[in-house]
Amino acid sequence: MIEIARKDDLAAIAALTVKAYEEFAPKLACGAWEIMQKNLQNIEEKSKTAEFLIYRLNDRIVGSVAYCPAGKSDPGIFESNMASLLLLAVCPESRGKGIAKVLTKACIERARRDGATAIALFTSELMQSAQLLYRDLGFVLDIELPRRYGVRYFRFVLKFAT
Repeated sequence: MIEIARKDDLAAIAALTVKAYEEFAPKLACGAWEIMQKNLQNIEEKSKTAEFLIYRLNDRIVGSVAYCPAGKSDPGIFESNMASLLLLAVCPESRGKGIAKVLTKACIERARRDGATAIALFTSELMQSAQLLYRDLGFVLDIELPRRYGVRYFRFVLKFAT
């Protein structure tokens, strides 16, 4: 079940996000995990410009994603007409149940509802299963972004028919 996160959910979202991304720590540049972890925990700051959606299973948050309407996303990565989805995270033991797909589709629906011409996201070369999900939903690799944490990052875009 998808819900809009409340302020008292933010700490659990931060913990979930770190847990979901932790598997990539050994593949990052030396010392990069500590920096990435700090950024991943900064959910309260991100909630000022994004709406967090959560997926609960047995009263526990097992998935989350941030949705940013067009014009609210990082202008260094996203064009002003693009909505964006950020920080998609699913608890490792809850993967393979379609939770990431449901959360991503909810962001796509919001972007369409809000009148965005596209929705975009960025992901790294390490996140192969996420890239497969995005491609299956119609996203296409748009541009390569500057490296972060010692790995390659890419912007994926899903354009809406006008």
